[in-house]
Amino acid sequence: MITINAYFPYLLFLVGFFMIIKGSDWFVEATIWIAKVLRIPNIIIGATLVSLCTTLPEAMVSTSSSLKGNPSIAFGNAIGSIACNTGLVLAVTIILSKPMIKDKKSIYLQGFFLLILMGFLTITSMMTGYISSRTGNILLILLVVYLLYNVISSYKHKQNNINVKEKKVEINSNLIIRNLFFFIIGLVLTIWGADILVDNGEIIASMLGVPDVIIGLTLTAFGTSLPELVTAITAIRKKAHDISIGNVLGANILNILLVIGLASSILPIPMETDWISFHLPFVSLIIGLVVVYALMNKKKFSRWNGAVVLTSYAVYLFFTVKSGF
Repeated sequence: MITINAYFPYLLFLVGFFMIIKGSDWFVEATIWIAKVLRIPNIIIGATLVSLCTTLPEAMVSTSSSLKGNPSIAFGNAIGSIACNTGLVLAVTIILSKPMIKDKKSIYLQGFFLLILMGFLTITSMMTGYISSRTGNILLILLVVYLLYNVISSYKHKQNNINVKEKKVEINSNLIIRNLFFFIIGLVLTIWGADILVDNGEIIASMLGVPDVIIGLTLTAFGTSLPELVTAITAIRKKAHDISIGNVLGANILNILLVIGLASSILPIPMETDWISFHLPFVSLIIGLVVVYALMNKKKFSRWNGAVVLTSYAVYLFFTVKSGF
């Protein structure tokens, strides 16, 4: 007989999801307002701050799991988020809105850089059997280089569009108090929610008899990718069909450089055989499909492109879940 207490881990897991999603939303909004008040240019905010904040849920969950001595969830969450962002969020966006391909060069560079990073993780794992702290430190150094590259590229873009004026931000005591409040509450909710989610994710994995990495690759990854999914659906409803594919690829790059880099620098991540032989190659395939379709199409994606990417993600999830039971 199943007792009420048996459902508590699932309930707390959902509570952790909600706390991360709502907390990161408040934190991001307040952070951007504060940055604008401090007169940090919009172009730099978009190139660095926003992208970092949108990966905050994954970073918090992975850091929390590593600090608790469970890097399996950390790795699973990062790779699972990359698969979910590409195979679900991006695929649904393509199917429903057929977004324009505005900058093939950017997609090409980001896409292949992402694939190189996936290959780097695969080769490193095959050679050593784990993602070491040294590898994590290398990824964090690459993170700094990547962000600097974004800032420089964004600044050059701004110089080419010098007539575009940035909006002034209203400042008064009520707004300052409100944004500082949401900044603190959002940060606390995100950190606390990540802690609750990781703890109960481990309990659920134990109850179901599945490896922790499966929880990280599925439930946790989907939960931390919900903000991106909600944003994509909102943009589609508002007929913002020119959603940048580069933004999704950029978020995936940060999942490797920031999330895996931070988690492995705290505690080396031991790599199991199926992670190297199945998960990393399959997720690379999903990413590769998007890059190929972006280069193959002239002006915009076709709905069948999204359908193929979504199907590949469904196949990946099927075999991932099947292997866990």
